[in-house]
Amino acid sequence: MKRLFTGLFLGFLVLLFVFYTSNLFFSIILVSILIFSLYELLRLKVKLNPFSGLIIFFILLNIALVYPITEIYSRNLFFTALLISVIADVSALSIGKIYGKKIILPSVSPNKTLEGFLSGIFFPAAFILLFSFLAQFELKITNLFQFIEIKPMLVSWGYVTTFFVLVICSIMSVIGDLIASKTKRLLKIKDFGDLLPGHGGFLDRLDSHLFCIPVFLFINSLI
Repeated sequence: MKRLFTGLFLGFLVLLFVFYTSNLFFSIILVSILIFSLYELLRLKVKLNPFSGLIIFFILLNIALVYPITEIYSRNLFFTALLISVIADVSALSIGKIYGKKIILPSVSPNKTLEGFLSGIFFPAAFILLFSFLAQFELKITNLFQFIEIKPMLVSWGYVTTFFVLVICSIMSVIGDLIASKTKRLLKIKDFGDLLPGHGGFLDRLDSHLFCIPVFLFINSLI
């Protein structure tokens, strides 16, 4: 229950942060969160290995992307990238708990199931494209779509290619989560921090976003 309330509160804060802050405030807070997540990892005095090294690299890459995110890309595009990884996390967790039977990669994360893994990869693309299709009919339920920037992809590549592009982004999100899980297992810890009740630290919430956002922005730059 604590995790649910914290998640809802964080989701509300993210919406306010993404769409109702100045560029300067947005940049300062985003960089501060990324730097603090780096601190959460480094304070554990983790030895550099392929897993922790990838996390450090993607944190630094996201810090470098703060200026383009703020000044070049739209906030809607940034929100769409966040939404992809959020849906991937939620669907993998919920489907894995309800229907998950086949455990995969037990040495990385003992709770990850094949059913949850597949839902985390495919559900974000299906969800976003379904809303994109329904938005054509101007239904009230599709009002959320005004915050999602997917139309340029659809115009340029169509539904099928866009679906697989979103799947690639979801895969990166899942990979980020798995790499973070493996790093925590090597460190023999449950979470990177304890600032967020029921969620751990900032890095525990950012791991999937760190990998999804750069890939999503790069793909959009090709349009």
